[in-house]
Amino acid sequence: MRDTLKIIILLVGFICKAQDVNEIKIDTVYNNLLNRTPKNFKVDEISKPNNRFFTLDLNSIGRLESIYQFQNEFKLNEAEINWLNKQIDQIALAFYLEGNPILIRKVGGYDGCPNENVYTETIKRKKVTILNFCFTCSGAGKLDKFIQIFNNRTNSLLK
Repeated sequence: MRDTLKIIILLVGFICKAQDVNEIKIDTVYNNLLNRTPKNFKVDEISKPNNRFFTLDLNSIGRLESIYQFQNEFKLNEAEINWLNKQIDQIALAFYLEGNPILIRKVGGYDGCPNENVYTETIKRKKVTILNFCFTCSGAGKLDKFIQIFNNRTNSLLK
């Protein structure tokens, strides 16, 4: 009886560990994609506004998203927001040009977030990476415009 119990406990432990590894892999893929700089993307240094928050390398979806969602707290002016909007558009273009078009989906809320943060879909005969931005019941509205700009560029290229 004891040996059977030990075997069952070991099996449950291995199953739990395997699920953790799978979740870590999914999170790693998501984080790598969120923080990756596409080959064709160059930050527009010429028209970049002089703002202490823009001294960061704004060369990934995650970094642009971070500044964008706190634009009110950072008291960004219209010129700075317009510059960010152009960078969002250009990073979507850069991902498309390297053969990895991305669309961002807003998920979460009352129903919670799905298990997959990243997956692929075929849209207009092209493989498109879907990147889920998971939100709680509040806070999702701050990135609506970010998602709209990014997705508009990708969708216009998929036509």
